Order: sequence, then C-alpha cells, then structure tokens
Amino acid sequence: MSLGACGSSASNTADEDASASSATSGQPEGPTLAIGVAADQPGMGEWRNGGYSGFDVDVARYVANALGYADKQIVFKQVTPNTRVAMLDEAKVDLVVAGFAVTDTNRAHAAITGPYLIAGQDLLIRADDAHAIHGPADMAGRTACVVDDNVASALLASSPNARIEHRDDYEQCVTSLMVGSSDAIAGGDAILTGLARAKGADYLRVVGNPFGQEQYGVAVRLGSDELVDNIAEILQTMITDGTWQQAIERLETRTGYTPNAALNPPDPTQGVADAADDTSGENTAE
Repeated sequence: MSLGACGSSASNTADEDASASSATSGQPEGPTLAIGVAADQPGMGEWRNGGYSGFDVDVARYVANALGYADKQIVFKQVTPNTRVAMLDEAKVDLVVAGFAVTDTNRAHAAITGPYLIAGQDLLIRADDAHAIHGPADMAGRTACVVDDNVASALLASSPNARIEHRDDYEQCVTSLMVGSSDAIAGGDAILTGLARAKGADYLRVVGNPFGQEQYGVAVRLGSDELVDNIAEILQTMITDGTWQQAIERLETRTGYTPNAALNPPDPTQGVADAADDTSGENTAE
C-alpha cells in the first residue's frame, strides 16, 4: 500500500487496488507501509530525537517487519484520536497503532485486532490536588479532560456528576490541566504515566485507582478480515518470542510504567474472537 506518490490519480487507483487486495489476501501490498502512531504520548508513541519511538511504535515496527517490510519501508505518520479513523478511511495510513481501544464503538469504524496491551483507565491530576482526588468518586463536580469517548463513558459510569472536557489530543489536555481549566485527565494509565514523567512528580501524578480497562489493538480498514487474523498471529508471536517483554522493559525504563501482570501479556486473538462472536450474533438476529 504505497502512499509515497499519492499525488496522481493513477497512484490513488493503485492504492485502492492494494487496499482491496489486502482485505482478501491478509497481506498489504506496495513498496511502503504507512502506520499511524501518536506523537504526544511519552513512552507509548512520541516524536523524540528526530523520530518516532515508544511501545506502540515497537509493536507497529514488529508487525510491519513480520508482514515483510524492512524498517526503511515503514512510513510513520502522526494520528490523534480525532484523525485516525479518517486517515484509515482515506488510505493515508494502512495501520493504526496508537492507543486504539478494542471496543464495539471503534469496531464500527475500523477492523481491530488485539489487544496487545491492557491498561487501566485512571486519572492524572495536579500534584497539589493529591489530597483531594483519590479516584473517580472525587470527580463529582470536577472537570476531566478526555480525548476518547470510551474513557469519558467509563468515567461517567463511575462518577455521573463529573464534567467532561473533550480535547483533540493529550498535549491539549495537559495544557488544560496545568492552567486549571480541568481538574484531571482521564485515560489509559500507560499513557498517563508517561505524561506524568514528562512533567515531573512535582507537577502531575497518576491517582492509581483504575475505574476500567483500555484494551489496545491494531486497527486497519473495515473489511480487512484476513489481515486482521494475520496481525493477531503476529502479535501472539511477538509475545511468545520475548520481543513484547523487551518492549515493555523499554517502556518501564522510559516512564516507570509497569502493566498489570494479572492482565498482561494479553491474548491478541481475543479481539478477533470477540468480533467473530459479534458478527455471528448479528447474523442470528437477522
């Protein structure tokens, strides 16, 4: 799925043909593979020292290599929760590995395989508020900044009187928190821990009282069923051959984050099985 020469109608047609092929063969085609990653999530997906790095980037690179692409053929592109689906739909990226939660809502917009990491949904607060905010119950009447509707829904389920402030990315949420427009950032603790480390413990802290789970998966365009199955097997191999653990250790070194050992490493094929069950249920209902 080359995106390197997308200026002509001929190349656009080639991209569309490659997309159709990937859906049936389970293998992207083209000289390059474009992968959407985050740029503002320290330790997970960030632009640092002239390139993209982080746990999600490690996962993305492993998947790309297993699909037959050398590092020089991988093109990383920045995505946010607000742009990632559109960039998939418009063939600007072939995969997204950027905190894409495996949820029914997200499955309506993209085919997702995984999870490759299960994080806790938690709160990031100003250090000065550590005495007042100990968990979601303390968010009643307070404002939480979010970039993902899934997290917002989970927080409201635990704290119905919390106020929600939607932002396009985590950088905007950090600014909102630091200037006092919001009282917390709600999100996956793997991401929040990196944001806290970047600012320093004197300024921001993760509460450490999870109110839900974030199951992160690899997203591709809808209809790419065989590719989804292929990537699930690749993620399983990443876990069994020890590469996943090595990536986790780099994440821990960078941000201090350690995933919940009771949930990780997860079964990357679970999302595929769940999606199949959902489809079976829909067919039965019809």
